Amino acid sequence: MASSNDHEFSRLRAEEALVDSVGELPGRVRGVYTALLLAGRQRWRLLVRGRSDALLIGPGGVFALNVVEELPSAERIRRLRARAEQLFTGVVIGPNRNEFIAQTVEVVFVLPPGVRAQGDGRFVVVTDATVRALLSRRSVMPARLAGELAAHTARRHPDFRAISQIEPPPAPAETDGLLEVESLHTDHLTAALAKPFPTWLAFLDPAQLALVTRHYNGPARIMGPAGSGKTVLALHRMANRARHSTGRLLFTTLVKNLPPCQESAFARLLPDAVGRAEFTNLHSWAQGFLAERGIQRKMELTRTDTAFNRAWARVGRPSRLAEIGERPYWREEIDRVIKGRGLPATAAGFAEYAEVDRRGRRVALRTSQRRYVWDLYEAYEAIRTERECFDGNDVITAALDELRARPLDKPYAMVVVDEMQDMTVQSVRLVHAMTGDEPNSLLFVGDRQQQIYAGGWRFVDAEITIVGRSEKLTKNYRNRHAILKLAATLPGAQPVDDPDTRDRQTLDVADAALPGGIAEQWTCTRAELPDHIRRQLDRLVAEGISLSDTAIITITNAEADAVLRRLRRWGIAAQELVDYRCADTDSGVKVGTVYRAKGLDFRAVIHPFVEPPPPRTDAERERLDLILRQQYVAVTRARDFVWVGVVRD
Repeated sequence: MASSNDHEFSRLRAEEALVDSVGELPGRVRGVYTALLLAGRQRWRLLVRGRSDALLIGPGGVFALNVVEELPSAERIRRLRARAEQLFTGVVIGPNRNEFIAQTVEVVFVLPPGVRAQGDGRFVVVTDATVRALLSRRSVMPARLAGELAAHTARRHPDFRAISQIEPPPAPAETDGLLEVESLHTDHLTAALAKPFPTWLAFLDPAQLALVTRHYNGPARIMGPAGSGKTVLALHRMANRARHSTGRLLFTTLVKNLPPCQESAFARLLPDAVGRAEFTNLHSWAQGFLAERGIQRKMELTRTDTAFNRAWARVGRPSRLAEIGERPYWREEIDRVIKGRGLPATAAGFAEYAEVDRRGRRVALRTSQRRYVWDLYEAYEAIRTERECFDGNDVITAALDELRARPLDKPYAMVVVDEMQDMTVQSVRLVHAMTGDEPNSLLFVGDRQQQIYAGGWRFVDAEITIVGRSEKLTKNYRNRHAILKLAATLPGAQPVDDPDTRDRQTLDVADAALPGGIAEQWTCTRAELPDHIRRQLDRLVAEGISLSDTAIITITNAEADAVLRRLRRWGIAAQELVDYRCADTDSGVKVGTVYRAKGLDFRAVIHPFVEPPPPRTDAERERLDLILRQQYVAVTRARDFVWVGVVRD
């Protein structure tokens, strides 16, 4: 333990280093810089310019320090941010020559103790007494890259003087991550495989980085195959919007357990903006919004399923519909095509349904057959209304109607819609109603190849235009080459035509950024499957891959339940994906369906896949298409390792 004399000696040395580099400083400024020098000398570097202007660079980010007596005006803050970002614009370092994201620089105001103020994402507020808390920020880049960035900045801007005492010693080889493995040597690659580092928090491919700040004069879309960094870009655009506005932010999707994971990533990216950012699935948002307006619309799937089953028994099964497709097919038709488009159970509603393009549905329906569907729809609505229960579409439509009647008191500065390909038309209309066509306020993110719900739509169906505001990513940063190669051979990876741009969406193995990986596909019987899964889990442990970063992804809930029971019988810790929040405390093998795995990724994925029987009807072929796309989505959740067990009884 250091003595008081040692501490005093270090303090004097730090003050001497400051004087030698920049001359005499005001007492407060000297005290702030000295505190940082003493607390962060091994991993942080301080660059000082003038009497109250400095840069603090380390694993937790880049901070533009301003020691002030009070917060400056909004215009002054805007100019300080612009100047700080300009210092780092175009900086390219690291083995893969990725560009530092200048927009991630945090403007920090150091206030005297006792002065009350709070950061909101545009800036960070600390005091003389709490300034060292900056050094405790969660890492956004490896210490080695932080050191390179600081050295590069000192060379590029010689008016910033690096204080020698805080210079770190040569950093040991550190784990490199998502975007910088391509040109690493084998030993570095081994380290990266063992412990990937999320360098996308501070560095992006230049092509991606250009999209972080691109101006859009209306709703925009980012599309691209699995692993191409769509959500990463969305989070960075959201953070950039937060740094330049004071409004609320919303990240939403249909997947219930995905928003908490993205909230965790955003909190690491811009912790001071978390207070005005919401991360929730769209149905939860709609229910909460309606409750605030005094309207109760609770989604009750069990009760509405019962209502539909009664309608099917009363109207559907006795009709010609049973000859064309089974009950689930017609539930999807009503959910995705009819109610998903907001068609009311009226004569006018049927007239529109009779003409609607049932995009994505294989079964062709004549007008007379659509009448049978409509009769089923009307029967379902009558039973549901009588029982006073609501399905997901009822909640979305009620929120849309209320929002159109009375817009939000405080509009969102930005809404991000992830996994947009699985939205309904009404859902798309709802998020559009939150922002309208305000510039840079609405961003859709998705991939038609990963659609796992029935039906389809175009933006024009929701009265939205994205012409000139649609971006396409191609390079894969998640899946190692072997995994991408296996995924590309799956039937569910077939190219998909984008109805809005007439572009083809494909998965190209040549666009893999990460080499190596393990990808295997085995054929077995249902009885043999458990032993195969156990062997793969033992293999992962032997290879040093944590079971907490491993997922077993199934197609059905029944299959997931069977896996969970087996793991517990073996004494292996497991966590259901529905409860997974991407937190450091999450432990055990993650188990769940593809629906719960959407948008997530894991170091290792085990995917038991029960091969469906050959389809006999168009309805069964459509169902098979969806199942095969689910298999594709499951495989592309894997970063380093994937094992697919194909069950053929």
